[in-house]
Amino acid sequence: MRPALPFVTLVAVVALVACGSAPPPPPAPPAAPVRAARPHRPGMAMSSELGQLDAAQVDATFQGLLPQLSACLERGARANELLSGHAKLFVRIGQDGRARWAYLVESTLGDRDTERCMLESARRASWPPPEGGEGQAQKAFDFDLAADARPPVAWEPARVRAALEAARPKLAACGPLAGATVTLYVGTDGAVTAAGVAPRDEKGEGAIDCAADVLRALKLDSPGSWPAKVTARLD
Repeated sequence: MRPALPFVTLVAVVALVACGSAPPPPPAPPAAPVRAARPHRPGMAMSSELGQLDAAQVDATFQGLLPQLSACLERGARANELLSGHAKLFVRIGQDGRARWAYLVESTLGDRDTERCMLESARRASWPPPEGGEGQAQKAFDFDLAADARPPVAWEPARVRAALEAARPKLAACGPLAGATVTLYVGTDGAVTAAGVAPRDEKGEGAIDCAADVLRALKLDSPGSWPAKVTARLD
């Protein structure tokens, strides 16, 4: 069974914000030269707190990442043919056009290796330099199974609540994970075959590898004759 080619669906508009300059000073007296206001350019998003990013250029950068993100998914699917789900990349962009940091603000992929591969691609990319401060951009993607593929059994979060609660001390030792979303694939024997985590913010990214190791060690109930998938939030 092979998953469908990824990125059949791209969702969410690029969200653009930036860290920026204070409001302009009041106009000088008539005798002094006054700088004319720069007109707003189409495709720009402005904020009193952040600088400016060109929406078209940012979207083009995300589009240019698609082959690399597809390769990440294809590699993950070799180990887990059920790999699919939703992911939303969030990138903080410095004024030099380099990613300062990136994390998955949303993810139901459920495979940390695939998620890490995608994040590394975003961090290596050359982004359009923001004007007036640092910028932020985000875009969401949906990765579908092949049309003839049998999806995993969908579990409700309550099926894994007790196991996550028992693992709370180990997860807490990994770092700040409160509010993170975890996604697990559960084999027919109850073993967690793959795990992924979407942190609440960029501060949780450093704890994800440790958390994925803890989650993969969980022993859950058997879903029966076909693997299951579940997404739950950490309290």
